[in-house]
Amino acid sequence: MSTVQRVARNTGVVIVGDVLFKIISIVVIIYLARYLGTGVFGKYSFVFAYLAFFNIITDLGLQQILVREMARDSEITPKLIGNAYVIRLILTAFAMGLSMIIITVMAYPTDTTTYVYIATFTLLFISFSDFYRTIFEANLRMEYSVVSKLVSKFLSAALILWIIFSHGTLMQIILAIVFSEMIKTAINFLFTRKIVSPRFEIDFGLWKYLFTAALPLALTSVMWVIYHQIDIVMLSVMQGDAPVGLYSAAYRLCNPLLIIPAALMMSLFPVMSEAFKSSKEKIIKSYALGVRYLIIIMLPIAIGVTLLSDGLILLIYGHEFTGSTTALQILIWSILLGGINLVFLNLLVSIDRQKLNTLSVGICAIVNIFLNLILIPVLSYNGAAIATIMTNVVLFIVAFYFVSKYLQVLPLHKILIKPAIGALIMGAFVYYFIDVNIFLLVPLAGVVYLVILIALKTFTGEDWDIVKKIVRRT
Repeated sequence: MSTVQRVARNTGVVIVGDVLFKIISIVVIIYLARYLGTGVFGKYSFVFAYLAFFNIITDLGLQQILVREMARDSEITPKLIGNAYVIRLILTAFAMGLSMIIITVMAYPTDTTTYVYIATFTLLFISFSDFYRTIFEANLRMEYSVVSKLVSKFLSAALILWIIFSHGTLMQIILAIVFSEMIKTAINFLFTRKIVSPRFEIDFGLWKYLFTAALPLALTSVMWVIYHQIDIVMLSVMQGDAPVGLYSAAYRLCNPLLIIPAALMMSLFPVMSEAFKSSKEKIIKSYALGVRYLIIIMLPIAIGVTLLSDGLILLIYGHEFTGSTTALQILIWSILLGGINLVFLNLLVSIDRQKLNTLSVGICAIVNIFLNLILIPVLSYNGAAIATIMTNVVLFIVAFYFVSKYLQVLPLHKILIKPAIGALIMGAFVYYFIDVNIFLLVPLAGVVYLVILIALKTFTGEDWDIVKKIVRRT
C-alpha cells in the first residue's frame, strides 16, 4: 500500500471513529443529564473539566514531537519510546498528586473532592493511551487507536446506562469511566507490541532536547485548555453545581458540531501546506473555500438551533433543564465562529506562522478569564456563555488580522451575503411553522435552504473544481 493510500485510510478511519465516538458520547450525556439532574450533573461536569487542566502536565507537548522524531528516523524509535515511558510516568504521577492537593486546598464539599480523587486515575490511563496513540500515529496505524477508543466508549456507555437503569450513584458512574479508560489503555498496550518494543536506555540529553522542542506546544496546550475549560471551573467556584449543570447541558449539545470544521481541515490543511511552497493563489483559494463552506453549513444550523432551542432542550433533557435554553442560543453561535477560527489558525500553521497561532490563543485565554470574572457574578451560566462567544469574536478578529497581514484580506462580505440570505429565509420558514413536529420541520427547512442557495447561484464552477481536487487527493 502506497503512502498516499495509507494516509487516506488513516484519515478515513479517524473521521469515522470520531463520528461514532461523538454519537455514543452525546447519547450517554443526554441520559446522564436527565438522570442526575442539574446539580449532580454539574458536579460530574466540574470533575472532568477540572482534571483537563492536569492532563496537560502528563504530556507537555511531547506527543507531537515524538511523532515527528519517530517519523524522521525509525531506528531511534525504541530508544525514544523507552525514554518517553519514564518521562510520561513521572509527569503523570506529578499531575495526579497535584490535582488531589489542589482540590483539597480549594475546600470543595466532601463528595466532590472524593469524586475528583477517584476520577484522577483517569489521568494515568488517558496519559498512557495518548502515549500509545503517538506510536500508532507515527506508523499510520490509527485503526488500532480507533478500535480501542470505540471499545472503551461502548463499554463505558453500557456500564453507565446499566447504572442509570439500576438507579446507581455518581460514584459508580465515575468508577465505570475509570474502568473503561483502563481497558482502553490495556488494548492500546497490546496493539503497540505489534509495532515496537521500547528500549529503556535513559538519555538525559534526549530528555532536554524533547522538552525544549515541546515547550511552545506545551504553552499552546495550556492556553487551549484555559480557553475551553476555565468557564466551567470558574462557574463552579462562583455559582455552584446547578449552574454548571445547565451550562454543560447546552455546551455538550453544541460541541459535537465541531467535528464538521475538524473534518474539513483534515482535508484542507495538507492542501494549504503544500500550496505555501508552490502557489500563493492556490492557498488563498483553499482557505477561502474552507471559510465559505463552513459558513454555508454552520450558519443555518446556528439560526435553526436559536429558533428551536426551547423544543430541543425540552425534547433532549426535559423540563429540569429549560434554563439551558438561553445558553444554547448563545453557544451555538460560538461554534460557528469557532469553526471559522479553526480555518484561520490552521492557515497560520500552514504558512509557518505557528507562533502567531499560540499568541492568538494566549490572548483569548486571558480575555476569557477576564470576561468570566465580570459576567458570571452578574449573569451566572448565561454570563459564561456570553464570555465564550465574546472570546471567539476576539479570536476571530486577532486571527483574521494576522491572516490578512501575512497572506491576504478575505472579502467576508462577499462570502457571507448569499448564505445569509438563504439562512434568513430558512429561519423565517422555521419561525412560521414553529409548531410543526421538529422531525419534519428540520428536513423541510434544509430543503428550503438548499433551494435558495441554488437559486442564488451560490456554488460556482471554481468551487467544485477545488472540491474535486481535495477529494482526489484524499
